[in-house]
Amino acid sequence: MVCRFPEKKFLKNWLKALMLSPGVLFPAGYILVYLSTHIYLNVEFKKTLSQCISQATGNTWQVSIKSLKPGLILDSVTLNHIEFTQTKGSEQNIQTPAQTITIQSLNIPCPDLEKLLFSHTERVSSTKAVCEKILAEEHLFQ
Repeated sequence: MVCRFPEKKFLKNWLKALMLSPGVLFPAGYILVYLSTHIYLNVEFKKTLSQCISQATGNTWQVSIKSLKPGLILDSVTLNHIEFTQTKGSEQNIQTPAQTITIQSLNIPCPDLEKLLFSHTERVSSTKAVCEKILAEEHLFQ
């Protein structure tokens, strides 16, 4: 009896077909969008959100956010360790020492999160919506 191994050409063609099948392409595409969104949130969106919060509070509060994490199905954003610090130039800070408010974790629904990478208008509206929800949460702690 002679044992025959499949030819290399057959194996290469089979692997190409597997890699190009929808069962592999869809999860690979989804993982690419998810990781890109995660990187974008922690690099650019975090900076823009901090600026938006500073402007919304009249530059009396500065915010630092440790990390942002998209939900598994890109329907929410989880902000970890949000720290509000009163700026030195605010009128309230002249009489009292600097005040710091810390929120450990905040989950905000954001239904069109996957569109952040592709639409400038979606980025602006999402930034404003998340900013408003953070400020509403911040007022609960005061």
